[in-house]
Amino acid sequence: MNEDKIRDVLERIGVALSTSNLQALSNCWEVPALVLSDEGAIAVTEVSEIEKFFAQATEWYHSQGIRSTKAELERVEALSESLAAVDVRWPSFDASGAEKYSEHSHYIIQVGNDGQARIRVALTRTM
Repeated sequence: MNEDKIRDVLERIGVALSTSNLQALSNCWEVPALVLSDEGAIAVTEVSEIEKFFAQATEWYHSQGIRSTKAELERVEALSESLAAVDVRWPSFDASGAEKYSEHSHYIIQVGNDGQARIRVALTRTM
């Protein structure tokens, strides 16, 4: 797995989240996908589900004064030629650029037949 492709998709996600571009954000996911959390597992079968989730998430971030984010790639483990396990820190910034919040995510990213890396499995790390 080419680490540049991973960095590219993470950068696109950060820009899409920062600009509330839901279509660009959904293009960073491959469906079907799986989202895991302490509450359970959500199978994502439609792009519209991704857009709905992130519409709510970006609304919440903005209500907290968060205006932008960018990925800090912490770890990449190649699982196969087209799959990688990835740990990412997502610091979030207010309008002045001060860090307000941070979360960690773990992804399984797959490079598709079109050569683009996309998220197939996502979970927010709490530990």
